[in-house]
Amino acid sequence: MAEDSVALDISECGTYEDLVRSMSQIQLDSQELTSRLKALHETQASPLSYSLQRLDILGAGLSGPQKGARDLIKMLSDASFVASRISQKVRQLDREQSRVQQSLEYVIQTQELKASIIGIYDATQVRDWESVAQHIHRASKLPTELVTGKFAEVMVPTEENPESPSIALRIATESFGGLFLREFESAAKAKDVEKITRFFKLFPLIGKEQEGLDVYAKFVCTIIANQSRQLMSSKIEGPLFFGMVMSRLFENIATIVDQHSPIVERYYGRGKMQRVIERIQNEADAQGGIIVDTYFDDRHINRRLSEIKSYAFSFLVQSFMPTGMGMGIGMRSVSPAVPPDAGMTSAGATSINVQDIDTLLNECGVMIGRWSLYCKFLAVKWWSQAPTEFEEDGVTAKKIGATALKVPPFLPESKLYGKMNSRVATAFESMATFFFRRSVEKAFQLDEAPSLSHLPTEPSVTSPLISSAIDDVMYVLNAVLERTVSTGHPNLIRNVVANVRRVLESDLVGMIQRKMRDESYPRAPATSNSNTPALPPNDKVNSFLILLNNLAVATEYIERIVETVVGTCGDGKVVSVFPFGDDHEQVIASLRALSHSFETRVKELLNDGVQVIYVQVVKPRLRPLLATAFKDATYMTHGAVGDDAEESLSQQQADLVRLRFSYGWDAMMHPIRRILTEKNYSRLLAVTSEQLSGMLERRVWGMSGRVNELGAIQLERDVAGIISHVSQGKWYFLRERFVRVAQLVMVLGMDESELEAGGIEWVLTEDERRRAATIRVDENV
Repeated sequence: MAEDSVALDISECGTYEDLVRSMSQIQLDSQELTSRLKALHETQASPLSYSLQRLDILGAGLSGPQKGARDLIKMLSDASFVASRISQKVRQLDREQSRVQQSLEYVIQTQELKASIIGIYDATQVRDWESVAQHIHRASKLPTELVTGKFAEVMVPTEENPESPSIALRIATESFGGLFLREFESAAKAKDVEKITRFFKLFPLIGKEQEGLDVYAKFVCTIIANQSRQLMSSKIEGPLFFGMVMSRLFENIATIVDQHSPIVERYYGRGKMQRVIERIQNEADAQGGIIVDTYFDDRHINRRLSEIKSYAFSFLVQSFMPTGMGMGIGMRSVSPAVPPDAGMTSAGATSINVQDIDTLLNECGVMIGRWSLYCKFLAVKWWSQAPTEFEEDGVTAKKIGATALKVPPFLPESKLYGKMNSRVATAFESMATFFFRRSVEKAFQLDEAPSLSHLPTEPSVTSPLISSAIDDVMYVLNAVLERTVSTGHPNLIRNVVANVRRVLESDLVGMIQRKMRDESYPRAPATSNSNTPALPPNDKVNSFLILLNNLAVATEYIERIVETVVGTCGDGKVVSVFPFGDDHEQVIASLRALSHSFETRVKELLNDGVQVIYVQVVKPRLRPLLATAFKDATYMTHGAVGDDAEESLSQQQADLVRLRFSYGWDAMMHPIRRILTEKNYSRLLAVTSEQLSGMLERRVWGMSGRVNELGAIQLERDVAGIISHVSQGKWYFLRERFVRVAQLVMVLGMDESELEAGGIEWVLTEDERRRAATIRVDENV
């Protein structure tokens, strides 16, 4: 039975009876589960019913607020409708009030228009022009549509003024504009300043601003023209007459612009003076053009320029010709007593008075300098009238300050601008270039060498031995550069500086180079005695040395002159003679390029000249000098190092070599040192020391087997004495040239352990040190 009460799994049923029994058991289990679920449901039904009841009660409670909400919505809807109606009424009232206000303003403006026209009529009767202008000004401020409107055409006309207001105002403006113009011109003729000012300030009130500025500019130009004519009508006297007249013209314009700018700005507004300045510039073109043309005619500038162009510079040209042609290379310079142009004219050249050219240059430079100042003044005044910010090339820029000016836009178009920047500036450039080159030519014609009869022991730093031509040329160079820079004309300065540079490098340097090559070259004469070195004549050597001094001193002078002239140009930031764009930097660069280019050109020639002095004068005496110094000197010294006799002999020998060399060296170099400048002598010493070091080194290398231990010490003393004498005092830096030979003789006195020890910065290579050690004879072997 127990087995029957347990239900079998369907998958385990093997017979039909097992399947029926299993299904019956499953049905019993299902019924039991259903009973249990019903019982559970019955126990949970009470709380759920309670929740449903509460929901029903809450739903019934919401019906009251819902009704209140519907009532509130209805009430708000009615209020919104009422508010909308009220707002619409308010807007309608505002429109009506605005229209009433506009109508009132229209009526008031119409009354003002009528009062202005009546005021014009009444003021005309009593010739009260200020009141007339004020009435016209007030009427012009009214809206155009009001003046031309039908209401004004009906309400404004009166029996005395039947015209429509627009016609009446136009007629009044034109008629009183003409009246004021006539009155202004009448006052200008009478030079009644009070009346001129009275009518000048009325033009902008009646809308005739441009006419007022133009007639005012015409009045100012009349003053300028009268003053200029008065100056030009006087007798042309003095070398600076035209420069003075040009200065007075620009000074008068500057004074007028300064004095009248506040008046124009007060009555016409800021920037209106620009129109007056443009009109004034037209008058300046006319009067300045007259001055320039008269200057060219009275001073015969065109003829002078033609003579300058045809001048052949015969002395310079013939001086550069090969020997045997022209004047002859060996010819002595022209005596100071001979006129500089005597015999120097040819078919293609005429005699030109350099002093006249100098006077014309001075006058021309003053004219250009005043013109440059005038341009700067106009630029400052023009841009000071411009707005604080303005548009340029589509970009908003701030007003240009006094240290970064631009040329006013109207100025390059003026006629005087073209005449001054082309005709006058070109004449100045041609005359300045000729004046400088002719001065260089004349300086060499009158050139005199310095006296060598009483030479000082030491060369003078402040008064070096140079020929007179260098002083003359540098004086003229300083004058030309200062005069050119004083013009304040950047393009002209750059052109003149470039021309001066070419003259310096081709004529000045070329003439000195030709003299060094053909007249003063220290060439030794031929000699049959080969044992005695042939030396060039002293006069040739001295002349050559002075020419070297000429080049070196000219370089220093030019550098000082350029820096002095640069100092006169201002600092380019706060104060500058060249305020436009980058003119200041370009002028400074061109001046310093002159100095740098000349220095570069001369430096190569100086090095070649110093090399000539060494090869022709020093080198032939240097080798015999060393041979004499080391004559009978032996370095195979025997005996103990501490022996008194040997030490005394060694000391005498050391003194003998050093004394011999010192005597020969001073005899060779001192005459040269007394003539050459310090820098040139330093160049010569540098070359000589380099060669002397090589000679000493070769002599030491040639002593192999002839130096013992004590002799090495003596040799080192001898070489050290020579080096010390050559590099004494301010020439101490020359010791660097003797480092190799000093280390070479030092190695001779060192043993193997000392050579291997460190602490020495060797110039000699290891192989050279090893080879140097073999020069000394080891007597112990």
